Amino acid sequence: MSNSIPKLCAELGIEIVPTKATRGPFQTSAAKVMKAIGRQHGEGHLTLVLRVITESEHNASELNQFAICGVSDVLLAHPEWANAGLRLLEAFDQISLADLRDQARANRDAAPQREAMATMIYNELCRIKDAPLSRSDHDMENDMPTENDLLYGTTAIAKYLEMSLTLCRDLIRAGAIPTFTMPGSSTRCARKSSLNGRWQEYEARAISGSKSAEKARISA
Repeated sequence: MSNSIPKLCAELGIEIVPTKATRGPFQTSAAKVMKAIGRQHGEGHLTLVLRVITESEHNASELNQFAICGVSDVLLAHPEWANAGLRLLEAFDQISLADLRDQARANRDAAPQREAMATMIYNELCRIKDAPLSRSDHDMENDMPTENDLLYGTTAIAKYLEMSLTLCRDLIRAGAIPTFTMPGSSTRCARKSSLNGRWQEYEARAISGSKSAEKARISA
């Protein structure tokens, strides 16, 4: 398993950095923790844990030992969530692992950070209206996106967004394009509805910025 951790991280676009290094999105120094989880619970479980963190909104920078262990502990205790597919990622889109980590650190004299993270993640998932636990399997199946709303593969995503494949890959690695991986697959996917919403937001900001710049130019 030790030899497979760098390979797995490379496949997921994760860079392993030294312990004392400043970490950014898709960077981790928790190789030992990942090795332990993979050895005890299997590479499939570890892969799911890492994908939940890196492919949910705003969490790609939280590849630290407490977030990794917290997510792992919750998914092991609640296999119905681990098997929920897109619903799991959508639920974690509404969770800030950074905020939970800050709370766990502030309360570390009262509760171990790993256990605190797992408890808070569990509470957040229970709170979220559309979290897997609060819905029946039938409901989840009915709410899965249709084939027409999915794009399979980075090439398809780049073509849909009308950008180069290299730029698309860079944006996915940086977390700027919302993607996910279907269970049992290593191919990146994206929901057209999510991409449309994200790029409409970017377009609105760009237009607003252009108007502000034009006003400043006229005033000058």
